[in-house]
Amino acid sequence: MKNLFFFRFLAASILFFGFVTDSSAKGGKDKVSNEKKILIVGLTDNVKSNHFYDDWIAEETGMKVENIDSEYNYIIADNIASTGSQENYKFIPISDDQVCEKITQGIKVEGEGEGCHSDLSNVLENDLQDLLNKSDADYLLVLNQHYLKYQERPMNTIFHIVSFTLFDKNKKDLLHGNNYFTSINLEKPEKVRKISRKSTSKIASSIIKTLEQI
Repeated sequence: MKNLFFFRFLAASILFFGFVTDSSAKGGKDKVSNEKKILIVGLTDNVKSNHFYDDWIAEETGMKVENIDSEYNYIIADNIASTGSQENYKFIPISDDQVCEKITQGIKVEGEGEGCHSDLSNVLENDLQDLLNKSDADYLLVLNQHYLKYQERPMNTIFHIVSFTLFDKNKKDLLHGNNYFTSINLEKPEKVRKISRKSTSKIASSIIKTLEQI
């Protein structure tokens, strides 16, 4: 009798845990399917200034002249990814082997500083979708420009204005804007990484807020 009771209890336990495991697996699948992934692309030649020229920036920051754009892009993209990625949202900085010149060269950027924006009118929709599919992403975040705005009064200040545009797979502009952080001098990359965290976190939050409404 005891053996019969034991086998019935064992069978019921197996069925119960099997149900829990199956439900958990389904829940995991739903969680993955609900995750929205944003590919971050920084453009070439997108560091501009009303005061500083490239050699000056390179000398003060320790960057190579030819790497100024990629250095700033990497810092901003990496900060957005580290501060913005959370449950259901993942920011993915584009890797060197993923960069598609058809896309980056086709993106039109107009304006400077706070008035900077971009559009994908010269980018083929198939090329954009191909890039996003290869990167397992749903949206494209373009870092349009890193504008170094120098101001003498009331005190020497550099405003680092980062402008961005968020696109969907159909090239639709879902959000564009900018945020900034400040420094007294042109700083080394590690210092820029630290002082830009709050600003990049705000950029990520604004993107997540926009996607939540879709």
